[in-house]
Amino acid sequence: MEKIQKEFFSASLQEAHKMNNKDFTRNRKQSFVNTLLLMINFLTKSLSLEIENFVHYLKREISTAVPFTKSAFVQCRKKISPDVFRHLSGLLVNEFYTDNSEVELLEGFRILAIDGSRISLPITQELEKHYGKTSNQSDTYIIQAKVSVLYDVLNNFVLDGVLSNVSIGKREMTLEHLHHCKIGDLII
Repeated sequence: MEKIQKEFFSASLQEAHKMNNKDFTRNRKQSFVNTLLLMINFLTKSLSLEIENFVHYLKREISTAVPFTKSAFVQCRKKISPDVFRHLSGLLVNEFYTDNSEVELLEGFRILAIDGSRISLPITQELEKHYGKTSNQSDTYIIQAKVSVLYDVLNNFVLDGVLSNVSIGKREMTLEHLHHCKIGDLII
């Protein structure tokens, strides 16, 4: 966890995963790290309550924490590339499998499963342009994407996830997962 924590608070993570070079250059109430911390927190309440609880927690840990609004959070969230989650997840997975005697194997094999499904997405022009429309006999339509996940069954770890257009086949999506597999894996 030390390696993940060090990466999380590094300036290089911010530089590599901000959407624009001008983002997070000024000293604001909500920093890149605070925004990211709130984003990865398991949000179960309204955004207003989650922000209030988060700031309250930060004030206990860091006396310089300052309250911010939902609007400020949404604006900051848009400044962070979604690729940051893939990067941090990759670090976490690699760290788990490095020098870990707790890794569960079955007769020397890491048991991996690949499964997929379709998910419905909000109807927006941007999502429609990227994923396309799905409809049946009527004039109504929905926006759907295919999701595929590579999962370590014995260790309960997601190694990779792919979200793609519904026109992409299962085999193509499976091939993308193979970059996360290695010798000694049994894939179902």
